[in-house]
Amino acid sequence: MIFDAVSATLAPMTNIHFLNDIFPRLPSDLIAQMQARYPNIRLQPEADFVPLTECPVCMIVGLTGTGKSTTLAKLKDMRQAGELTYADDIPVRRELADWVVIPTTQIISGQAVSPVKGRELRFAATRKFTRELDPGGVAAVFSWLYYGGDTSIPLVSEGVRGPVEIRYVLEHFPKWRVFELWVPPLVRLQRLSGRSDAFDQVAKGNVDLTFLPLEDQAEAQSLLAQGLILPQAVRTMAAEVQNYGYQPYDAENHTERYRYLNIEQTPPEQSAAEISRFIREMSA
Repeated sequence: MIFDAVSATLAPMTNIHFLNDIFPRLPSDLIAQMQARYPNIRLQPEADFVPLTECPVCMIVGLTGTGKSTTLAKLKDMRQAGELTYADDIPVRRELADWVVIPTTQIISGQAVSPVKGRELRFAATRKFTRELDPGGVAAVFSWLYYGGDTSIPLVSEGVRGPVEIRYVLEHFPKWRVFELWVPPLVRLQRLSGRSDAFDQVAKGNVDLTFLPLEDQAEAQSLLAQGLILPQAVRTMAAEVQNYGYQPYDAENHTERYRYLNIEQTPPEQSAAEISRFIREMSA
């Protein structure tokens, strides 16, 4: 599948390579932004900071339009009510892309470091990073981080996407867990069509539905004709599928340190409760 197409001859960029060849060339304002937003995170070793891979982390996975943000908000409500203890003072995916992934691809390509907006361009940068620099993608970048906070409680973030990155986490970071939220593709398309997120910028062009499962394409065409899904949503999801596919990593929940939950008919409160149980197991 497209998202599994990683060069067998790829030599992964290591943390040492990053520190020696990329970190000194990052704009100082990017580093300052990261440290101001996350004072417990560093991109290079410091006293009292440990590799983030040695900390207990629960990665919440969900593609655009899944309902991840709403679920995470309910999880925060549980924490505020004293029902759950966790920290979330580590970057989320979008931030790590802005501060590390995109600048790294730009530097490697000989380009000036500058912000990239629009999902298609950002997906392309992430894809370039995964194919040319590290097959672990953004998941691998988390191993470049150092954490200086309380390592006795679980950390929560939403920085991983798709089967390749989930597999990378589970194979390389034994203290980490992954909880994947999922809804069927047509449901996601309708949710994406109802969003007004300025971040969901995509280039104009023809609407191609062939990225969808064959059994969904006719219904998607009908929904498109009725205006129930929008061309912008279709192109956003098509760009995402090119990187991450549309199927969950393990819909049978056979994988250790991983849980999958179809939340199409699941209230956010229930989803948050499922995640909270998964996080509590990390402290047991």
